[in-house]
Amino acid sequence: SPSDFNRISDLCTVILLGLFIYHYASLRSPKAIVVLVQRLPLALLPLLIAQAYSTSERIDVSALFLIFRRKKAKRDRSQGMSINVSYPYFGICILSASAANMKTPLFYGGLLFLSAWALWSVRSKRFSAITWLSLLVFIGLAGYVGHLGLHGLQKTLENKALGWFSSLTGESADPYRARTAIGDLGTLKLSDQILFRVNMDPSHRHLLLRESSYTTYHRSVWFARRARFKTIEPERDGTTWKLLPPRDRGRIVSVSTPLKGGKGMLKLPSGALELSQLPVLKMSMNQFADLKVEDGPGLVNYQVLFRTGSHIASSPNEADLVIPEKEKPSIEEIRQTLGLASKTPREVLRILGNFFRQNFGYSLDLKRGKHDSTPIGEFLLHTRSGHCEYFATATVLLLRAAGLPARYATGYAVQEFSQLENQFVVRSRHAHAWALVHVDGVWHDFDTTPEVWITQEAESASFLEPLYDLLSWGIFKFSSWRWSEREGGISKHMGWLLIPLILFLAKRVYSRNRVKRREKREEVKGRQRLRPGMDSEFYLIEKSLIELGYSRHPGETLSEWIGRIEGESPDHSTQGLQSILSLHYRYRFDPKGITSEERSALKSFALSWLYERQGLSS
Repeated sequence: SPSDFNRISDLCTVILLGLFIYHYASLRSPKAIVVLVQRLPLALLPLLIAQAYSTSERIDVSALFLIFRRKKAKRDRSQGMSINVSYPYFGICILSASAANMKTPLFYGGLLFLSAWALWSVRSKRFSAITWLSLLVFIGLAGYVGHLGLHGLQKTLENKALGWFSSLTGESADPYRARTAIGDLGTLKLSDQILFRVNMDPSHRHLLLRESSYTTYHRSVWFARRARFKTIEPERDGTTWKLLPPRDRGRIVSVSTPLKGGKGMLKLPSGALELSQLPVLKMSMNQFADLKVEDGPGLVNYQVLFRTGSHIASSPNEADLVIPEKEKPSIEEIRQTLGLASKTPREVLRILGNFFRQNFGYSLDLKRGKHDSTPIGEFLLHTRSGHCEYFATATVLLLRAAGLPARYATGYAVQEFSQLENQFVVRSRHAHAWALVHVDGVWHDFDTTPEVWITQEAESASFLEPLYDLLSWGIFKFSSWRWSEREGGISKHMGWLLIPLILFLAKRVYSRNRVKRREKREEVKGRQRLRPGMDSEFYLIEKSLIELGYSRHPGETLSEWIGRIEGESPDHSTQGLQSILSLHYRYRFDPKGITSEERSALKSFALSWLYERQGLSS
């Protein structure tokens, strides 16, 4: 009777409410909702049994919803509306199974088969069974492809939204917490957007610029434990910041990066000693040597003096040796396999470097593991393929297992030289993670990610990348002009504003003699504006070698090129070129330049080398 259905429906509601309270109290997490969905068929089973053993084989809608009961009591027109709950119950069973399936194509095939079986009895008789089945299979395949596309779209939108949100926060990195993509499934795709620019010696490729470092790992997230920032005072000029007293000159790298909201984390090479040309009002540093600036211009172009073997980070503590309990089984197995316990620190570094280089591959396309282990355990023991966050995290934990204090570092790898801008550009896809290890009293960068990651990620670049780069360069030049007032005035750029006036006057007073004089003046100005080192005689040597058929490979440095020529053609000696190249590099890139005596020596050595090898082509 209707009253019996009402009571059974109320019983199902009580069962459902009881299951919710039980699972929420026991799990206390969003997982309780997923488990509740899996239990829905059990909670609603009494209603299906009641319909099966009733005489009408249908249930009045008012029994399912209290609002319809009230309308029925008022003799609303919904009186008498009934449904067969078999098909809704079938859909609930499918939903429940979906919450617990392994997300394989077999599940989708089973779903399609059960749907065909359920709909077979109500199919239209106007079409043949073959036509009906063909359409069902087509719709099923279209749905499968569509759901894969929607899933990919969701991941893309989530990544874009996270990147957009991060760009609004004004900080390039979180110095307290780094959420990794360890354990995430699917293809990891990073943007081709240029984030900042680096000016340095082209021979020093693959420089690592660190933003933040972390000590504690928990469930795919790294934390900077007890990170406290302390203010650093600048020198008297207000733009120079000494981190360590330099004992001797090191290398210099210039970084041009935007500061959104006038604040952000600085990108620094390992061994930073001093920062200059950095017009910010406040700088602070934590015990991990991460630098944060505030109250600065929208774009800064600062120089970093650094030297390998120097580090301002704090000494190691107990947090730098902690291994999470869930990671210990896999870490211990690798430690015993490699015999790290009895090795010296230098031997540990060599063994781990060879271990990852010879046995692991780089991949951005991650699959679900088939073993009951953590993502890091799956990476170390089974898949042996992953991106830089896997390599860095596993390396840190293995170093700690060997007794070496280690930390997790994030930042960027400087690797792409732009011919358009004549400097290095760093894109979003150049974001990188590596290990910091404490050896011989100093923190060192230790990167075990295979170098192939550089070319693999470059291959996924958009064909529109050159157009985007041109637009980015234009925006960068405008930003440089806009914020140059904060760095000493815009007078050095006023000459560009005179170009339209010069062109207008040249057209009005055009004559042959004046044009000749103007061209001569422009030639003189061009020589004056020539960048230091562009008139180096080494370029004559380079041209001569190219004419002899020794062309340079893309991305090959001059030093590597000369070494290759020596190896390929021993008869064609390149003796003396390395010393000439050293003078050329200093003349070309050293901010202090070279002395007049060294300039004369460069010219003399280069011309002598060319004269002595005039017979090289014969």
